[in-house]
Amino acid sequence: MSGAADKLPRGSDPAPNSVLTGTIGFLNAGGTLGTLLQGAIFGTLVSVFTEGVNVIQSFGNLVVSPIDATADATIATISATIIEPLGIVETSAAASATSIGDQFGPFAFIVGIAILLAGFWILIQFLEEDETSDTFIVPGFPDLPFVGVDEENDEG
Repeated sequence: MSGAADKLPRGSDPAPNSVLTGTIGFLNAGGTLGTLLQGAIFGTLVSVFTEGVNVIQSFGNLVVSPIDATADATIATISATIIEPLGIVETSAAASATSIGDQFGPFAFIVGIAILLAGFWILIQFLEEDETSDTFIVPGFPDLPFVGVDEENDEG
């Protein structure tokens, strides 16, 4: 006896009166109590499993959310400490290049190379002083073997 009477009422309006009215209408239209109970049991099981999945997702979010927040904070820190100051340096370099180009015309490239070499010479003179070490003068920059000068071993 499969027909219109076997279709369970929809739960679009979960008010108790509408559910009771729909159930009575289903049974009056020739629906069986077995079909009604089967739908109720199935609906209960589906809702339990759905809530189980929601609990598992909540535990997953509990682990992932701090990691996402840490990643966002790391990106913001790197942007604030490295990227933005580099923008200032880039703007200053562009302004300096424009000034040198306006001042020296076609010889601006030669003057720029001379200024760069003079800057390297000043840095080398600083590193060769006896009072300084062979570490780079930028704070937090590690002592790399190819940066700086080689010092003699002071152990004796």
